[in-house]
Amino acid sequence: MRIFVIVFLAALLTGFYYTFVGGKDVAVIDAHYDGSTAQVIVDGLPSTESEKIVWWQNNQDQIRGKYHIPSDNTGPFLITVYEFGEGYKEAGEEDRLCFRSVKPPQNCIDKNILMMIWRTREGSVRYEF
Repeated sequence: MRIFVIVFLAALLTGFYYTFVGGKDVAVIDAHYDGSTAQVIVDGLPSTESEKIVWWQNNQDQIRGKYHIPSDNTGPFLITVYEFGEGYKEAGEEDRLCFRSVKPPQNCIDKNILMMIWRTREGSVRYEF
């Protein structure tokens, strides 16, 4: 009986995790590339660092292709992934990141950084959270 309860609780916690915390689909809202850096705006990035890295590795080619972000040595040395949150907003008094390619006045997002992907001089990739 005790093992049944432990297995049941483990299954319940796993189901809760994938329903409310992990396992969510990531929606890429937009991306911007200025020639040296790129900003990817998402909704629903995974919660753990390892899941974020796996998500990026599995989706970067599609994102780079859709938003014309180069992937070779001429590509960005920094890609920052931002949370879309409440959507595009006006510049206002808050510290926001604004995009010239989005029609004002609602062309800014709150600077909620979820992940940064760095290309090092040696050609390797470094992740920061």
